[in-house]
Amino acid sequence: MKLATETKLHFTGFEKIIGIIILLIHVNNLFLDIMKIDAAQYASISLEMLQNHSYLQVFDLQSDYLDKPPLLFWISSWSMNALGICNFAYKIGAFLFLLLSLVAIFKFTTLYYNQKIAKNAVIVFATCQAFFLMSNDVRTDGLLTSCVIIAIWLIAEYWHKNKLIYLFFAAVFTAFAMMAKGPIGIIAVLMPVGLHLLYQKQWNKIFNLSWLLYVFIVAVLLIPMSYGLYTQFDLHPEKIISGKTHQSGLYFYYWLQSFGRITGESVWDNGLPWHFFIGSITWDFFPWILILYAGLFVQIKKVVTAKNQKVTEIITLTGFILLFALLSLSKYKLPHYIFVTLPFASIICAVYIDKLTQKQHLIWERIYFAFGVLVAILITIYPLFFFTEVNYLNYLLIGLQLFLLLKLKKLPINGIFRLIGYVIVLNVFLSFVFYPKLLTFQADAMAGKWFYENKPKDKVYFVNEKSHLFNFYTKNSKQQSISIKDLGSIHESCWLYTNGDNLSEIQKTKTILETKKFADYPITRLKLGFLLESKRPEMLKYNYLLKIK
Repeated sequence: MKLATETKLHFTGFEKIIGIIILLIHVNNLFLDIMKIDAAQYASISLEMLQNHSYLQVFDLQSDYLDKPPLLFWISSWSMNALGICNFAYKIGAFLFLLLSLVAIFKFTTLYYNQKIAKNAVIVFATCQAFFLMSNDVRTDGLLTSCVIIAIWLIAEYWHKNKLIYLFFAAVFTAFAMMAKGPIGIIAVLMPVGLHLLYQKQWNKIFNLSWLLYVFIVAVLLIPMSYGLYTQFDLHPEKIISGKTHQSGLYFYYWLQSFGRITGESVWDNGLPWHFFIGSITWDFFPWILILYAGLFVQIKKVVTAKNQKVTEIITLTGFILLFALLSLSKYKLPHYIFVTLPFASIICAVYIDKLTQKQHLIWERIYFAFGVLVAILITIYPLFFFTEVNYLNYLLIGLQLFLLLKLKKLPINGIFRLIGYVIVLNVFLSFVFYPKLLTFQADAMAGKWFYENKPKDKVYFVNEKSHLFNFYTKNSKQQSISIKDLGSIHESCWLYTNGDNLSEIQKTKTILETKKFADYPITRLKLGFLLESKRPEMLKYNYLLKIK
């Protein structure tokens, strides 16, 4: 039985324009260069998988790889096989999952609320900063996020329509979630679903034999990956992984990778405090973070004070709170780990926004006007202090933002959603102006591109350390490395790729015929000194391509 009230789905002219611009931003993101560190590594692994035709056993720079499950590598290697080795091919598969997650959010929310709230939930998720990041800096977390919310929607569809086909595909996407990130995939699906059923006291759904089918399908789909882990690691205890022998791939995947980070068994520990994600979600879920806090307060209060009539659903509330808490217990934390909670957060925000009075809308509009002012300041000072070359799009965006600040209140746009105009200006700026410039400071990518375009048939050696980005952009996963002390063994004319620390030693050993210099900076760890053009030269390091004989 349907719990929600149907409303006619309608998109305003403003929403249609915004939707088109959002799509254009993502399309542009798909063509942007790949970022260090994680995405570069995953792109390189995908390339290596394609060129080695090794889909069950995973390698990274020709060494055994035991960290992430293979779903992203499978998808990316298959798309690169079809589309060629390029940025777009690496990113497109994960992005298609993201688009499907928007459908899942809409469908799930419609089941329990109405189409207006569902539409607003999609708008919130599609305009938070994490969503834009997931199509640019493609990692396993975007796949996990998409598969979890898709699986939960399909389970809810099964409950409402009692058709096993929905449960079948729910199991498929649960398995995908596990093959994207590990056991957290099934935990993120079943924990909120189970708590919702307990809260509603729907014992017939809890003790339903159809769950056996669900578990069976998940287990069957995990067999290829499990077989690959077993044959690559469990059958070869002599292999040295992270400095240790007798490494079980199955134990690592099904326990150590996820639960071991909580128990302390895993070596992964970056010492970040339990409240780390409170800070990281501020940017990941920007600009909706304040509304999320308000929505959480209202939802929790509603559940606590509810007596005879229970709230419609608590999947979203428990999905957000408990996953947030579980991730916070991990001894190793990174900002993108929290992405899996954001579809739940988006629905919480949409439910809260739907109940706002006209007066409350006005209050929120005034709060977010300050955000619009900050965006205007950022894009105005950018060409003055950060990157001073002429970029006419940047000046156009300045004018557009000033127009929105002055005229947005007069446009026929529904309340708080006026702030989306500011969000779009910010992300057009990031995608079309800021990132294209920033990404030129990845020396490995720039060097790889130059080498592929100019010397594709020449031989090149890495000095000491290999590079994921250089491999990817030379479209060659089999590049070799050599140590400084072994340079004397090279008697042929070839190229060396090295950082500045090795330059003087190479000059002592070899005759350098040609030199190409590439500026380098860790762009995922931005500091003000690098951003300021006057200070940037002293923040840069350089890598070199050297033609030697």
